[in-house]
Amino acid sequence: METYIILAYQFAAVLLPCVVVYALLRGRGKHESGAAAGRLPLVLLLAAYFCAVFYLTGSGTLYDLLRHGLELERANINWLPFSHDISLVGYVLNVVLFLPLGFLLPVIWPCMRSLSRVALSGLSVSLLIELSQLLNPRSSDVDDLLMNTLGAVLGYLAFRVLAGLLRRDVKRTPAGKGAPALYIAALFLGNFLLYNEMGIAGLLYGF
Repeated sequence: METYIILAYQFAAVLLPCVVVYALLRGRGKHESGAAAGRLPLVLLLAAYFCAVFYLTGSGTLYDLLRHGLELERANINWLPFSHDISLVGYVLNVVLFLPLGFLLPVIWPCMRSLSRVALSGLSVSLLIELSQLLNPRSSDVDDLLMNTLGAVLGYLAFRVLAGLLRRDVKRTPAGKGAPALYIAALFLGNFLLYNEMGIAGLLYGF
């Protein structure tokens, strides 16, 4: 029960800024005409996905920084690709983790129907997570960065294949060009600023 409460709290922390961005963009007419309301369920799905990613990767938060400080020990950082023991299972899991990102971005935003934009988004999200892990005892590894980006690319290719099978139009449009970056920033900052894992655990478990 306590685990579900913690997950619900993290989801709320991630979702709140995302909903604020959605409301602001919709109010200013930044979404394509008639698409804002219909896209909300997918935006909520994206928020749930990001929550799962933050939970599984142990993404660092402001509260980790306050507790642990900045972890810059060499043992916790690897910026040399494939220099450590290769873990095939770990690589596959990192690829699979970012497959939904590469698929969801072009589904939600037509401006993201570009391999380079999806790859850059996957790289950026993974880099944010890896850097945030310098704030807690977890390690930061460039291999994770590469595999996450590969996962986003494969997710995008899966979108293109499915769109081709369904004969859907996958043309890129300029509308809503800045929206994906705003949402990603809001989702990350929601987790970073609002989620205090040890705080909620202390309330639940009494320590």
